[in-house]
Parts: sequence; C-alpha cells; structure tokens
Amino acid sequence: MTHTSLVHPLMEFAAPAWDPYQVKDINKLEMVQRRAARFAKSNYRCTTSVSKLMDALGWRTLSDRRKEGRLNLSGKAVCDKVAIPVDKLKQPTEVTRSSDGTTFTAITTRTDAYKFSFFPV
Repeated sequence: MTHTSLVHPLMEFAAPAWDPYQVKDINKLEMVQRRAARFAKSNYRCTTSVSKLMDALGWRTLSDRRKEGRLNLSGKAVCDKVAIPVDKLKQPTEVTRSSDGTTFTAITTRTDAYKFSFFPV
C-alpha cells in the first residue's frame, strides 16, 4: 500500500516528459520497484522470484507504465485536453496512405537532452 500511494506517484511524475533509454538508467528505476515488491510481501529470500512477487501484487514493470503514460498524455495533447502545444510537432511532408492529420514524424536531436521525449523543443 505504501509503495502504490507514495513511491509510484513520485517515480511517475515526470515519466511522460522523460523516459530513460539507457539500460543502466532503466535498471536503476526497475530495482526500486523490485525492492518495494520484496518489502510489500516481506519476502527477502534469495531464492524467491521477484517477478512472481510483482505478479502476485498486480504490479506491471515501470517501463510499461511509462509507455502507457506517454501514450495517454500525447493522446490528450492531440485532443486539446491538456495545455501542451502540438502545433510545433513535425507533420509529414508528403501525404501517403499511412499518414493523416494525426500523424507526426520523430523529432531528431543531436544531444541527449530531449532524446525519446515527445515534447517539442
């Protein structure tokens, strides 16, 4: 209960704006949840599968939760339900069968500051 009410909101606060893409950063975040699963189940044995503990608690991985949060926020931005301007996002230059008014192209960056973030710079 403590984990879902205190830790999850803090870890997911800025997740839609920044999603770690380096394995070391992803692992650091996932380790917090894995430790919390052991704490919530009071099971610190080395032979216990933490994945099974997380399944028993009904917890998904943080990377899945971040992906869902990004998709939800981008959908709300396109529908003007949040104050995120999407007019600066790149629209496709050519109209094809797979592109329509809701299609965007990926923003390319030269630095890691906005890498894997869908917010326009």
